[in-house]
Amino acid sequence: QKINPVSIGQLLKYRRQPLSAENILDSVGYTQAELPVRLAKRVISFHKLPFIVGTNPHIARVYNQYYEAFDRLHAFAPIRDLEAEWDFTRALERQTQVLVDVIPTIAQGFLECQLYMPREERTAFINDLIRSRIGLRVIGEQHVALSYQFREEQKKAKQQDHGAAAAATAAAAAEQGRVGLGGRSSAGEDVWVGAIHTRLLPARMMEQCAQMVQSMCEMHYGTAPGYYVDGDTDETISYIPSHFEYITCELLKNAFRATVDFSTSTNRSSHPPIQITITKGEGYVGVRIRDQGGGISKENMRNVFEYSWSSMQNSDSADEHGSSANGSLMAGMSLQTNLALQHGIGGPIAGLGFGLPMARLYAGYFGGSLDIVSMEGYGCDVFLKLRSIEGSVEEKQI
Repeated sequence: QKINPVSIGQLLKYRRQPLSAENILDSVGYTQAELPVRLAKRVISFHKLPFIVGTNPHIARVYNQYYEAFDRLHAFAPIRDLEAEWDFTRALERQTQVLVDVIPTIAQGFLECQLYMPREERTAFINDLIRSRIGLRVIGEQHVALSYQFREEQKKAKQQDHGAAAAATAAAAAEQGRVGLGGRSSAGEDVWVGAIHTRLLPARMMEQCAQMVQSMCEMHYGTAPGYYVDGDTDETISYIPSHFEYITCELLKNAFRATVDFSTSTNRSSHPPIQITITKGEGYVGVRIRDQGGGISKENMRNVFEYSWSSMQNSDSADEHGSSANGSLMAGMSLQTNLALQHGIGGPIAGLGFGLPMARLYAGYFGGSLDIVSMEGYGCDVFLKLRSIEGSVEEKQI
């Protein structure tokens, strides 16, 4: 059975109306029909791996997780009412949590099996797995968020019906606007559409991510550089916060570690700060992360976007930006959602070499890009371009 792609416009179609039971049943109808098909295709892709690769315990574990997710979601009868929808939503939420360790586990498995499968085939399999995983999570988490949002709206509506006092309180709260990851909303306007934030402030997100990475760096090394955010700090974007968070945390971890390593190797008396600059464009936001961490050599630049490349280096002696900081899957940086692509905040800041390749995949998923410019012996400029999801309404399908 073929997959049935969903457009960004379909994900945003409930933006300007209070959610109704019909909206939720429509959403769950697509989700229930689509996710088992996509999960089944992932299961089949594991069947096509070479036997010795498929029997690796890490890869076999991921296969079993996908099969169990398919089996449990496929077992639901067609959903006709809100009670059945809620049961399915809770099951979907649990399965999403079961699959949180897929990437670190598959990374370890392919690291152990790299001799038994050509690099091009490994890369193609991993790329397909990650893209599929992004689609599964976007569709699944979007419905879960809509379901919770609908029930929260119903709860507030009942509270408002109890008297004028409750209505006055709600009006006052709406007038103040929602403050958090994004800009201030006008009265009656909700900036969330399921898992999509329609007025996300990149500058605020960068501040939060940088604070977390700085704390982790201090925990691991005993020292950390400072940072500052400049540019178009009031610019907003329509985006999925967990995606923005994952990309920027991976890039910041690279910059912080490279700066500390280079200071140590050159006996630099203090760490230069990390500069984070926000720029606005037509339908997109640009982020530049500039560090003075020694840069990346020409030889290493060819490898920084290769899966597992940093794990094949000697992590104890590596002091290159690219080898020592090429993406950690061991840090645990989630701020809004349980993205959980990492294992724990106490783990090392550099890990299995999936950070930069995955960050580029995430950036490109909605039409963005990720580029690195290195000045060897000085530092790196990383350029991240993210298209507003609303600007992809007619083009992007998931």
